[in-house]
Amino acid sequence: MPRLALDNFECHYQQHGAGPDVVLVHGFTSNQAMWLFSGIVTTLATRFRVTTYDLRGHGLSGAPAAGYTADVVARDFRLLHERLGVGPAYVVGHSFGGVVAMQAALDEPRRIAGIILCDTYFPGLAHLEPNMENAEVWTGLRSSFQATGVDIGAAVDFRRLFDALPGLTVDQRDILQAKLGAPGVRWLAQLGPLTGTTAAEDVFQAAGLTAERICQVSQPVVALYDERTPFAATRDFLATHLPNCRVDTVPGSGHLALLENPAGFVERVERNLDLLAGR
Repeated sequence: MPRLALDNFECHYQQHGAGPDVVLVHGFTSNQAMWLFSGIVTTLATRFRVTTYDLRGHGLSGAPAAGYTADVVARDFRLLHERLGVGPAYVVGHSFGGVVAMQAALDEPRRIAGIILCDTYFPGLAHLEPNMENAEVWTGLRSSFQATGVDIGAAVDFRRLFDALPGLTVDQRDILQAKLGAPGVRWLAQLGPLTGTTAAEDVFQAAGLTAERICQVSQPVVALYDERTPFAATRDFLATHLPNCRVDTVPGSGHLALLENPAGFVERVERNLDLLAGR
């Protein structure tokens, strides 16, 4: 398990293949395993050098107590990029990973050749998404917890979710497994390192990535959003206001395309990377 020291934590990363650089950045509460399970790493590694890594507090990386806003996490990205000798990279960012990619593109544009945003929500565009709590991924999770007698709230609130986990009984965990399945329960189990950090609050801070700043990203951007995305207004804003943006859609999915339609997701990422790379 290769690791690099980045500021105040050790970062777990992997690299596969050879060719132009592609960096895959996972979303909040996920980890780099999502890319491996979807098959995208194997597919892309035939023509690209693919770097995946666990964000701070996620997967096998260390979990500092603070520093989970997009600007800080983008600094982690830049340090990893520099120390691994990665060239100008095409960055594929899912959800919060897309926020990190856009922040990195503004902070050090020479390192970013292009970006594929995968169903990304931006705190700096929160005014466009007043009904975020209606996202399937949260309403489904809330419903599963309610079956155990625990309410994590209608509003998306990761602090309430994190605080609820340690007190679950064996019976409650069994109910969750029946509702979420084994993968869902494994996902909940790996959230432990985040619970003692400021991540639940930090991830919803704009941290300077305002609407005005987002519009200053000059690299080509693909807004790859799911068919049932809860963030259609964000997608449309990007298409309208970014100087070099195209929109694509993953069918049969609603924010978690990597799980809901992995074949469709991989095909569209591969196709758009070829377009970005001029192939």
